[in-house]
Amino acid sequence: MRQKNLFIRVDSGLDIGLGHVMRCFALAEVIKNMNFNVYFISKGIEGNVIKNVENYGYKVFRIDSKAIKSSKSHWKMDAVKTTKIIQRFKNEKNLLLVDNYELSNMWETWLKLVVDKIIVIDDFLNRSHNCDLFIDQNLHTSKKERNKINCKKLLGPKYALLRKEFVKSRKIVKERSGKINRILVSFGGSDEKNQTLKVLKAIKKLAEEKINVDVIVGEPNKNKTKIKRICARMKNSTYYQQPKNMAKIMNKADLAIGAGGIITWERCCLGLPSVVSIVSKNQEDVINAISKKGCLINLGRAERLTSEDYLSAIRNLNPKKLIRMQKKCMGLVDGKGTIRVAKHISLIAKR
Repeated sequence: MRQKNLFIRVDSGLDIGLGHVMRCFALAEVIKNMNFNVYFISKGIEGNVIKNVENYGYKVFRIDSKAIKSSKSHWKMDAVKTTKIIQRFKNEKNLLLVDNYELSNMWETWLKLVVDKIIVIDDFLNRSHNCDLFIDQNLHTSKKERNKINCKKLLGPKYALLRKEFVKSRKIVKERSGKINRILVSFGGSDEKNQTLKVLKAIKKLAEEKINVDVIVGEPNKNKTKIKRICARMKNSTYYQQPKNMAKIMNKADLAIGAGGIITWERCCLGLPSVVSIVSKNQEDVINAISKKGCLINLGRAERLTSEDYLSAIRNLNPKKLIRMQKKCMGLVDGKGTIRVAKHISLIAKR
């Protein structure tokens, strides 16, 4: 029997953020126990977390991002370099998973010549794909674009790719009282729109209410030193930089304030009510759809918001609304999405 390999083509960085890598890492942690060797293929972009992935024991093949950027045909240069890496594993069962907004149909068609199966993770309704398995864990207001993809499709929060710590923490989630004693602030790895500082300014005005605050930033965050300094001066505030116990911190909170992206599903899995601002175009449709389900408060585009908008949103919440949001969140995401996706990948590997 041929050795089964799963190659994961994914990037991280200041502009991209960490969400793509985190959901791929969640999948890798499960599928490696299904007799797969897992390898990551990634560009060395500024602010990447390649080292973090390697620290968990995964081999990461680096692609020269400068060479690709200087090429007239970015996707073709990327395809050539990815092909050369995979061809080192000839005569083995090679599956390729791609989670990258810059790569689409033409790249996938090229790589189909050297791999057995291609799996695509994509939550951006803007391009076509040529793959054997398509995954989109998000809710959308329209399914029109997804219907054009001709392969097996895994759609919706049922397939949310969450790390095992969230699955474990879900089992010990307690019903919240609806009172806000602790707020979690997290705008992803880079917080490109600089929303954390706005929220901290708003929370300062709630100081008399003795609210505890947990502030989480990623390594790519350019303002992390300033944020850490502000947290040190605030009473009842704790600063974290890329913590390994995210689920535990989340479980202690009564309310989260943050961005969309993969953290949306993490919050839902643990029944954490949230106030959310949209930090990128691809989040807009998704956040609107989740908001209609009653799982979060949608403040709209982040760049248009002030600290007063965040303050008003917090003060407008009431216990009944927060309790209702917790129930709706937990009903939307059950935490079993990663194992469901891994089983589907294992199944197509047998064909």
